[in-house]
Amino acid sequence: GWLGKVLTKEGAKPRLPSMPKTWTWLTGLVLLLGFTLQATAEKFPEAKQEARAKAATEVLRKETGVSLLYVKGLCCPSCAIGVRLKLSKLKFVDKKRFKKGIDMDPKTQLVTVALKEGRTMDQAEVVKKVDDAGFDAMEWYTLEGDTLKAHPFPKQKP
Repeated sequence: GWLGKVLTKEGAKPRLPSMPKTWTWLTGLVLLLGFTLQATAEKFPEAKQEARAKAATEVLRKETGVSLLYVKGLCCPSCAIGVRLKLSKLKFVDKKRFKKGIDMDPKTQLVTVALKEGRTMDQAEVVKKVDDAGFDAMEWYTLEGDTLKAHPFPKQKP
């Protein structure tokens, strides 16, 4: 059949009998991935404040030169992609660390931003980029001694 000829190299024997299996397998895989993504999308509710605070404290103890933010609604890996794309474009982000400078945890809605040496986070820019991605940057965290401090982001003017 023409399908076999189209999908194989010139002069090679048509591989038609094995083709449908491959396509079925691929289609199955794509469907499975789709379902998996949807399943994970439903899996993480917004974390409780205590759980997020605990996770935030652990991140800040482990990582240096980072800003840690709470992004409301960031509950699945696929919806997080836009946030990473937007935030990684900021000038103060060190793209060599994490994944393009951004590490995200959909379980806690925490976003870790790697900062270039000697740079600090520009709050207004972060709020704008997160907003561009369709989410709300709620607050950012610092450790003072062993105490986690939450700093609300300035609200954007509509």
